[in-house]
Amino acid sequence: MIVSVGFGRIMQHGYIVSDVEQMARQWAALVGAGPFYVIDTKMDEYYYRGVRTPVELRLAFGYWGSIQIELIQPLDNADTLYARALRSSPAKLNHCATVVSDIDALLAARGLHSRILQSGSMPTGLKFVYLEEYLPDGSHLELIQPEGGALQAFEGMESVARNWDGVEPLRPASALAQDLSTLRTG
Repeated sequence: MIVSVGFGRIMQHGYIVSDVEQMARQWAALVGAGPFYVIDTKMDEYYYRGVRTPVELRLAFGYWGSIQIELIQPLDNADTLYARALRSSPAKLNHCATVVSDIDALLAARGLHSRILQSGSMPTGLKFVYLEEYLPDGSHLELIQPEGGALQAFEGMESVARNWDGVEPLRPASALAQDLSTLRTG
């Protein structure tokens, strides 16, 4: 995975869905994407239109070739992009993401602070910003700044996906370490 100081390649397509498990099974069955690693998370450092809003989500990450498919299911009633997208365009492409080395520097250099729709950080070691309707098709552009082991986790998921036999398309996020260990020894 390439980390860029500007806009790098699109590495993720994100979808807001009502049922992560069902949608992950569809992606696996239709195009062979997966396996999908599922995690429930609560973000205390989430801002929607500048307002701090705690949000609970179920996330699933799987790979279709070199593209990460992210499935996001809101688990609460908070007023967020996720809840709104689920009502207006469920399971449709919501955003594309790129990995950047410094979100704040990129936003400042390109004068993009006014385009921020939402921002936050994940307990897994990742900072993100969505630029509102930034892409030509009207979808959002997510900037991801990996911190801690987030980048290694993405790379690990992609490695497992390259060698995946199609069995067990849904896995808890905690299974990634064992899957990587099996991959190395197998």
